Amino acid sequence: MPPLSPFATPGAALAAQAAARGGAPALVFPDSGRALTYAGWHDGAARLAAALLAFGVARGHHVGLLAETRLEWPIVQLAVAMAGAVLVPFNTHYRREDLRHALAHSKVSALFLSESFRSNRYLETVAGLRRTLPYLETVICFDRAAPGCLSLDEFTAAARTGGARLPDIDADATASLQYTSGTTGLPKGALLTHRGMMGNSWGISGRLGVSESDRWTSIIPLFHCAGCIMCILGVLQRGACYVGVPSFDPERMFRVIEDERCTMLSGVPTSFLAMLEHPARAAHDLSSLRAGTCGGADTDPALLARCADAFPLPGLVQVYGQTEASTLIGLADHEAPGRFATCGPPLPGAEVRIVDPATGAALPTREIGEIQTRGEMVMLGYFGNDEATRETIGEDGWMRTGDLGLLTADGDLVIAGGRLRDMIIRGGENVYPAEVETALRGHDAVADAAVFGLPDRYYGEIVAAAVTVAGPVSAGALARHCADRIARFKVPARFFRVDRFPSTASGKVRKAALREEATAGGLPPL
Repeated sequence: MPPLSPFATPGAALAAQAAARGGAPALVFPDSGRALTYAGWHDGAARLAAALLAFGVARGHHVGLLAETRLEWPIVQLAVAMAGAVLVPFNTHYRREDLRHALAHSKVSALFLSESFRSNRYLETVAGLRRTLPYLETVICFDRAAPGCLSLDEFTAAARTGGARLPDIDADATASLQYTSGTTGLPKGALLTHRGMMGNSWGISGRLGVSESDRWTSIIPLFHCAGCIMCILGVLQRGACYVGVPSFDPERMFRVIEDERCTMLSGVPTSFLAMLEHPARAAHDLSSLRAGTCGGADTDPALLARCADAFPLPGLVQVYGQTEASTLIGLADHEAPGRFATCGPPLPGAEVRIVDPATGAALPTREIGEIQTRGEMVMLGYFGNDEATRETIGEDGWMRTGDLGLLTADGDLVIAGGRLRDMIIRGGENVYPAEVETALRGHDAVADAAVFGLPDRYYGEIVAAAVTVAGPVSAGALARHCADRIARFKVPARFFRVDRFPSTASGKVRKAALREEATAGGLPPL
């Protein structure tokens, strides 16, 4: 089978773009007023890659990145790839316990970070955890030096004295360890290859018609695979320009699109709804937009149609994917008539089948079952978790997604909206109940807890918790307790009090019954 992308690795793509169109804009970050051409991006990434090698970061070593969307992010991303190391992006919402687990589990030997973002003080948190992280040898802060932490300038100065030669990179080598939540509540790290990520982003950008004239902006943070793979590697391979924003605000996004003449926009249903209903939208010229992607939660085709007409954003498409598949599994062409209602055909190189969840037998078209996929975009496995890898990827290479869908007679993928697992998708962020339940059970007044998702017009789903109590406690107290331990997007928005949980004959909590009762107003609020 021929390669899915003309570029074997990100480094090869950046070198080719720098040689062919070095003076063209590559990265623009309006909030900070900073930008880079392709030549500047290549120069910065090459110097940083040399610095990594000079500091002893060898081929296959894990390098962490904890920062909001900023200019340094894609520089580090390409530098790690060019050095032959493995990029480990961390969720910027992580609080102390989330971050402690991810840093320890990933065994990063070097960590790049921002001093802080919003109320999250990364440098301070990492300093407090440092003694528990024996693998972490080097910390580099983008904003300043600190005890035990180098500034970025101090770190890159090593490249001028080290003289390290950048290695040749195997396209099938592990390129990134991307964390995604697991059914145990602890994040699992999907191991992705250069070949898989490059093929995925090349296929996506092809379906979207991306060219050198495009300027792609996104509300999806770069730590998400849709940010650093779909957007960054898609832009890179097509020679387009990425316009980055550190956080989402509808009116700010309108100004960025208008001022930068952005042609493409990626987001989740929550962000598109907020922009669609914002009163300031009509005051801005968004006519430069031509295409975009929406995914990350149950997507209403009517919402996409409204956005396509109102912004206007004619080439908006519904997408479906998973981190474990190097981002997307399917999306329609940006001009396809059914681009709002389906996720289109599978990407080139990706096979998709629908199976009976109980038997594993393949189902015919139009029948709902579990979505499974196979191809070089599928992860190598979960880092340090062979059991979970075996549960997810069969010996025949088919990967279970845990999501329900169907294939049309034309081969288009339709997401049926259900999930075999208990995952809640709140505004594009994955939340697993087990992790939230563990946090709630850590409160002295909580005897037991069951966490489930409730439909929400804005977020798609919100997190809800039913608790049995062992003492007096308020919803606010439990929310504050959770917020100190887990990322804020995981904190329940609604709390209910129950005397006992509905359960199956085997004793498992029937969360569907809780969800139905709460939706109907039958559960008393805490």
